[in-house]
Amino acid sequence: MISVAEADRILAALALPGGTEKVALESAVGRVLAAPLAADRDGPPYDRVAMDGYAVLANESRTWTISGLQSAGTPPLVRTGTSTAIEVATGAILPQGCNAVVPYEHTSREADTVTLQVERPLPLVGAHVHHRGTDYVRGQVLIPTGTRLRSPHLHSLATTGVDEVTVTRRPVWALAATGDELVEIRDEPKAWQIRRSNAAAIAGEARAWGLEPRRQVVLPDDKGRLLVGLEHLLPGLDVLVLTGGVSAGVLDLVPGVLAQLGAETLFHKISQRPGKPLWCGRFPQTAARPGTLVFGLPGNPVSSLFAFRRYVLPWMLAAEGRPLVDRRVSASGLAPPAPGQTVFLPWSDSGPLHWKGSGDFLALANSSGFVEIDAESAHQPKFHPWGGSF
Repeated sequence: MISVAEADRILAALALPGGTEKVALESAVGRVLAAPLAADRDGPPYDRVAMDGYAVLANESRTWTISGLQSAGTPPLVRTGTSTAIEVATGAILPQGCNAVVPYEHTSREADTVTLQVERPLPLVGAHVHHRGTDYVRGQVLIPTGTRLRSPHLHSLATTGVDEVTVTRRPVWALAATGDELVEIRDEPKAWQIRRSNAAAIAGEARAWGLEPRRQVVLPDDKGRLLVGLEHLLPGLDVLVLTGGVSAGVLDLVPGVLAQLGAETLFHKISQRPGKPLWCGRFPQTAARPGTLVFGLPGNPVSSLFAFRRYVLPWMLAAEGRPLVDRRVSASGLAPPAPGQTVFLPWSDSGPLHWKGSGDFLALANSSGFVEIDAESAHQPKFHPWGGSF
């Protein structure tokens, strides 16, 4: 049996899958940019009118004759003659021969004649003009590699013509629930059966972080059928997550079957509760199997969800370039466990929740996550929030 810290060290030392892929611009939020975004032209790309009004030559006059209308999205007009102005719309290109804009509200107008209000000073050069290249210049890096994209970044991507974004590749993973007692969610279970709720909760937590499983399957407590099922499931996976079958019972077949298939055990059993029987191993890299990392989670509902959120999810996020940052909460009255042991407790905004053990999934419904308590951190434990709860 190893400590939580030792399990973290083993997982941190593993090579990450890496790679990149392209996604549509509308699907890029939450992804990690894999190549720097450089401007393909100056921003703004022209001297841009910043207010509705009249484009004029600064310091020339206080009264102008309107000679045209410059709307957004049309080629630039040319100002001709003295004391003339061109009516302009916000966002339009500044007409040639003009160097300032007088807002509507600073003027009075009769027919085609516009007069600057008497209390207003003459417009200065550049007034209400957003000059070309003042935000950025062509070739400038607008978003660096490694940025996790949010909705404001899509402005920059779209304005530079990027409709397919190169991002870091998300790990490909699958979820297998094991146990003869499991039936599908839509089925009516017999008295000795249960619906596969563990997989639903784990897949839901993963989706909240953008990590959709490729496949979900149910595998039986039968060595031969389990072996065949895993052989069919493993090709092409970066990560395989199983629930159940990893403890010390006669039907806890998962570690043995994985070893028979060629997996190397990295660790089995962690000094923690709930979730002590957690198994982790890795297959050697081949053409069909990219060094698949396998997690065998305990079968109890709370244990499996805690173990997934604590170990599997952070590893997959790190593989995508989204490492989680440790968060801590202030706590009082929590008894520290014995040295070398770690305890996980459901946590709400108001503190720890009462629960009845690793099978009490109902208690988690009111939690925002769970805390991790060891002998040194009872007063300020690590907090692991559920996806979507912050």
